[in-house]
Amino acid sequence: MRGTPRLFRLSVGAGGAPGKLRGGRHRAEGPRRPSRVTAEPSPSGRGAEVAGSSESQVLHDEIGRMVGSVAESRYAGLSAGERRASLALDLGATVKLRTHKLLPDLNEAFQLLTNVVEVVWRAGFDFDLRGTTGPDFFAYPTIHPHAASDADLVEAPKLMRLENKEYQTSRFRRLHLEMGKRNDGLEVFRVVMYPRVRYDLPIFALDAISVGGRVSFVIADCSPVRRNGDLPDVYVQAMTELRRRHFPRTEMVELPEWAGKVLSRGCVCARPKDAEEVGAFIGYCAELLNFHIECSSRFDLLGEEEMTEVYQCHERYSREQVTNQKTRSVLEASFGEAFADSYMKQTLFDVEPGLCAQPDVSDFEDDVRLNGKTYPVSLGALARVDSVQRGGDLYVPRGRWSPGEEVAML
Repeated sequence: MRGTPRLFRLSVGAGGAPGKLRGGRHRAEGPRRPSRVTAEPSPSGRGAEVAGSSESQVLHDEIGRMVGSVAESRYAGLSAGERRASLALDLGATVKLRTHKLLPDLNEAFQLLTNVVEVVWRAGFDFDLRGTTGPDFFAYPTIHPHAASDADLVEAPKLMRLENKEYQTSRFRRLHLEMGKRNDGLEVFRVVMYPRVRYDLPIFALDAISVGGRVSFVIADCSPVRRNGDLPDVYVQAMTELRRRHFPRTEMVELPEWAGKVLSRGCVCARPKDAEEVGAFIGYCAELLNFHIECSSRFDLLGEEEMTEVYQCHERYSREQVTNQKTRSVLEASFGEAFADSYMKQTLFDVEPGLCAQPDVSDFEDDVRLNGKTYPVSLGALARVDSVQRGGDLYVPRGRWSPGEEVAML
């Protein structure tokens, strides 16, 4: 494996922080997320640091070395895409990755799922790209990295801890992994990959619930971002084949009404009867996740008219998910109504932010230096999309994403 590049921490050029946009530039969003960039160079000079944490740097390097070692010893004859899911399952089942503080307290199935997702993400967007296009994996600090119930306000069985990790790539605005554990034995696990709306990539989503250490409910899907609810043919074919292979006899559960409005007809939704069915679900998720990453590089940028359709489908996805009363009731019981509402809308199911008006200035004298490359701080071309949620037009970037765009949008 080559040395770890500076993936996460950006340094702003000699011009300092990006200047303010003159005119009517206002982000159409709720409370601002923490800054995704920092102005200082990486202390180690090697990079791959998440939010300035040297511990994350060491962990990322360690996972990279393990992935490289396993790939060379067991899968030398396979391409990166062919080996990735199997490698993640092998590594996830045998190594404690320490990517999340809450992870050791979760059941074994959720630990394995977490490890698989982390390995597939890091390999697919970083380790496997170093010899070709270069890494495409960046930190995305979350509004709620950790949350814990107030013991003075919540009864002991409902006390709950939550942990969130988020990343981003050039095609995915947010890679979000959430885990939670309540004192009465309830455990939750969630993964959502939100694409940037300039691509009509489906939204990968995975949810699982465990009670008393037993996984009782699972769901996984690639949600369509077209009004007709259709997925690209290649997704239909892949999901049909994976479902046939992993669930030849598993009985699927009927989706609730709200879910039927946003999930695909190939959605996997089940109540596992035993450990074998849980294992089948984990295997299915590993392969579907890997397929999704492989496919993502083949999607082209959309035109402005198509971006409006995709944007509105992202809004539909978030709007319907927020109406899930089971999720809301769990959060309200442990954290209260105010937290539950903000958490669902800001951390779980947000929509890509946009600008309320066309800015007067979109290019700046500043630049971003990363991995030995320099990126101009620029919004690039913008698309005007019709937002149903806000009842008017928004302007969102439509060109190829770069760290410079990320700074310009702050």
